[in-house]
Amino acid sequence: MISNGKSVAGIDIGSRTTKAVIWDGSAVLGKTLIPTGWSPEKSAQKAFDEVKGTTQIDLVERIVVTGYGRATASFADKAITEITAHARGVSYLLPGTRTLIDIGGQDSKAIMIDEEGLVFDFAMNDRCAAGSGKFLEFLAMTMDLPVADFAELAFASTDPVQISSICTVFAESEVLSLLAEGVRKENIANGVHRSIAQRVAQMAKSLHPQAPGAFSGGVARNRCMVRELSAVLGFEMQVPEMPEYAGALGAAIIALEGIV
Repeated sequence: MISNGKSVAGIDIGSRTTKAVIWDGSAVLGKTLIPTGWSPEKSAQKAFDEVKGTTQIDLVERIVVTGYGRATASFADKAITEITAHARGVSYLLPGTRTLIDIGGQDSKAIMIDEEGLVFDFAMNDRCAAGSGKFLEFLAMTMDLPVADFAELAFASTDPVQISSICTVFAESEVLSLLAEGVRKENIANGVHRSIAQRVAQMAKSLHPQAPGAFSGGVARNRCMVRELSAVLGFEMQVPEMPEYAGALGAAIIALEGIV
């Protein structure tokens, strides 16, 4: 796709994956997602090169980065927080959103958005894995399941068990004990999802969340997590198109605002 306007890039350097988009103000011209690996800067550069290669754009006029590795991307024009980036991206994809939940690889965030699509309050858990994608991935591995299969198994549950451990290691022991007792796998899997949703909701409720709600990040593609978050928050959590790219898109939107 060729744009007749200005083209910019947004790059979200997450703890697990790096996402990049090229944007012209009305459409995403290209997008890519790669593992972050050991060098956030190299991953950001690789993601940018890859996404630019998928388009017929000769010139990307501005690059804005976000995410935990944003300070390493020396080739970018500007760095912004992932709080700001996700809020802008989701406000574009789902206008009117007031409560945004973002569950990343190693943290989770609750973001309150005003009528103008701007952040007015937020809470973040970056000290404990219990409300993160890593916690979900680790316990799926404990049950010898890929995360996608773990999520679908959980969605089929009708009687979830309570997972009380916050610590990843203790939660693993709890899951193994439940398996040894013969508890059905789907009920354990749903219990894990519900536990994460409860941790995230506990953080969010200090901010007095309200509908409409949205859920961004790669974990938002998990149907069980969407269901459990909606249940504990008391209103439906909508999932935007390409939820894992919300931060990169928000960065691109801000990049374009810097040159128009």
